[in-house]
Amino acid sequence: MSQQQAQIDAVESLLIALLKNNQMSFVSHKVFDDAHSRIMSEDGPPGTSEKTAAADYLGHLKTLL
Repeated sequence: MSQQQAQIDAVESLLIALLKNNQMSFVSHKVFDDAHSRIMSEDGPPGTSEKTAAADYLGHLKTLL
């Protein structure tokens, strides 16, 4: 596993743990909506296929909650 993939896995695990926390669960929906908006904006990935892939993966993360 590459160092970059290990970092991504760690950040993903941290995010899911935070969002599953009872104190954070009330904002989880808004967080995902905001993240999706950011992905689709000019601040997100550069191309259409990259934006779509990122949005699809965000949807996957949402299902983990």
